[in-house]
Amino acid sequence: MMVTFDICAGNPGALQFLMQAYDMDMFKAEQGFQRMQRAGITGAHLYMLWNDCCNRDTEAALLAMNTLNIESVVEFINYEGGRGIPIDIEALRAAAERM
Repeated sequence: MMVTFDICAGNPGALQFLMQAYDMDMFKAEQGFQRMQRAGITGAHLYMLWNDCCNRDTEAALLAMNTLNIESVVEFINYEGGRGIPIDIEALRAAAERM
C-alpha cells in the first residue's frame, strides 16, 4: 500500500518534503515514508526531521529515514526544546557506504 498525502497531517512543510523526496527518488521515498508512517512519525514530526534534523537536505532526510533505527529518529525529532536535533549527515553517509 502506497503512502498518501495523509502522512502530512495538514503540515505544509511535510507536504513540501514529501513532494521533493518523491521527485528525487520515488523508491527510496516510498520505502522511507512507509517506515515513518508505521512508526507514527507524520505531519509536524516529518517536517522536523527534514527541516531541523537534516537542514532541508532531502537526500539526507531520505538516508536518515531509510538507515537509522526508528528509536534514533524519534530521539532526533522529539527534542524538548521544540526543534529537532541536527543529524551528523556526513557520519550517516559514511556509515551507509560501509554497509
